Amino acid sequence: MLLPLLLLFKLKAAALIPLALGGLALLALKALLVGKLALLLAGLIGLQKLLGNKHSTQTYEVVAHPHYTHSSYGDDHGHGHYARALPDAENDPHQLAYQAYSAKTKQE
Repeated sequence: MLLPLLLLFKLKAAALIPLALGGLALLALKALLVGKLALLLAGLIGLQKLLGNKHSTQTYEVVAHPHYTHSSYGDDHGHGHYARALPDAENDPHQLAYQAYSAKTKQE
């Protein structure tokens, strides 16, 4: 009972595999043609730019921006709006980083 079903499945697979491979080959041929067309167009554009008009003009647009000074932020320390949050000497990052090093040099 199982043998005829397996034979039919094998026959069906044998018939569908060439169709699937043919479809895959057609898809690959289409991709190859599109790639060649893209290469041809890129070459034509490159040659056109290479052999084209040498007098190309380039324009620039100047956009006016408002000018800010340090005093416009209201900071008297000269850092603009980038001031330290903890200005006291106890929490100074330099002192915190080199606190152990400075203790060793004091002992010597």
